[in-house]
Amino acid sequence: MTQADASGLDSTQPASACTSKDKLERNMTVVRLDSDDDLRNIYNFGGKLGQGSFGTVYEAIHIETKTKWAIKEICRPAPGSSEVEMLDNEIAILQQVNHPHIICLQEVYCTTKMMYLVTELCEGGELKQLLEQKKYFTEDETRSVIHSIADAVVYLHKRDIVHRDLKLENILLKNSLDEDDKIFNIKVSDFGLSAKTHDVWIGSTMTKTCGTLIYMAPEVMSSRSYTQLCDVWSIGIIMYMLLCGEPPFVSESKKGLFEKITKGKIKFTQPPWTRVSDAAKNLLACLLKVDPANRMSAHQLLENPWITGDTDVPAVPVNVLDMMRHYREQEESGTIQATEQAAETETDSHHQNSPKQRPKRNNNFCTPSTSSNLCHGVKTKEGGGSPKQNKCNTSLDSDTQGQRRTTRSHAGPSTQTNTKQCRSQDKKDLSTGWRQSSDLSTADDQKLSTSSKVQLMPTNQHNGSKTKKRSVLHRKTCKKN
Repeated sequence: MTQADASGLDSTQPASACTSKDKLERNMTVVRLDSDDDLRNIYNFGGKLGQGSFGTVYEAIHIETKTKWAIKEICRPAPGSSEVEMLDNEIAILQQVNHPHIICLQEVYCTTKMMYLVTELCEGGELKQLLEQKKYFTEDETRSVIHSIADAVVYLHKRDIVHRDLKLENILLKNSLDEDDKIFNIKVSDFGLSAKTHDVWIGSTMTKTCGTLIYMAPEVMSSRSYTQLCDVWSIGIIMYMLLCGEPPFVSESKKGLFEKITKGKIKFTQPPWTRVSDAAKNLLACLLKVDPANRMSAHQLLENPWITGDTDVPAVPVNVLDMMRHYREQEESGTIQATEQAAETETDSHHQNSPKQRPKRNNNFCTPSTSSNLCHGVKTKEGGGSPKQNKCNTSLDSDTQGQRRTTRSHAGPSTQTNTKQCRSQDKKDLSTGWRQSSDLSTADDQKLSTSSKVQLMPTNQHNGSKTKKRSVLHRKTCKKN
């Protein structure tokens, strides 16, 4: 049996009670019955759950297994009509999906006059009925519903399926809820207007105008080509209605409603909006973008911080134009400058406190200089050589410093000048290629320190003798003159 048979299009084939069973995908069976009474021998029909334009839904119990189900009873449409196409489309799509938030189609029965779709039972009824009872939902309740719908829509879009008729009436509650319940187990239903496209993620377009007016995206109303983003607009309408209890666009005429939807100006003036966070309002603004190019996708909605509950992650604009506009607004208000200054301060403090930027001080090593290190007349390159070459004798430092202080006290002010000359002389020796000694013993170090002491005294005496000679010459010159 083909899909057309499952929809009741082929009425020429003879029907026999429960004798024609063909398997579709996901192990769903299509059963052709002789009469409507044959189905009553399989299920006990209960009360009516709902009434739609295409049929009536009843609660039923399977006689053999005692399990509860919902049965949608549909008058078999005339061959070639649009209703036949819709029914065939719904059955074809439901046999392909298996998701916790999408209604599950169990079996299909058909007679010469009627079609019966057996689905899982949703005892909670429609989401619209619950909203009418509660007037509006809390933000946490709305988050739970929107998260489930977005999860289901992402699943559909990945399989190139666009629902095109998302609304409160088509969102069912699996179980009845108590007043304290905050989490809703919802099921997306009614795939009669759904479309199976190809390459939906790269912009495969549709042109047929369909859906419910107050949930319909502007591009669908304008009879333009549109993509799967029309479902995201419908999710935005549902979210708005859950938070305040009424749709964002209301008018007494279809023309007026069309104009308001195409303008897309949403307001948050009703009293319930005073308790709604700015994050929820910003998300609605992203969902209800008139231009679908600026509208976020279902996948982006599922990862939005308001949905995930991650308040530490800032909400990021969904496109470049919004990012530029957001940056300009922050720049005008001075937020950008304050943020950059705070970032610079944090960076500076990080560099100051970073152990990589602060050199470690080791008392056993010489203090590093720009080009080379001089330790008691021994030249050691910074960062180079062996530890023996770079290491200084601490006791030698203390002895040498003591000897220099003793010499300075005996030599007077001229000692400082002579010490500088000695240092400059040492530098000249180093620059001319005086080789450093790597195996300098303690005795040699002591000799070196003693020689520096002895070197200071003759230099002072020599300078004094020169001064005396100059004064004698000056006297002789004066006498001759």
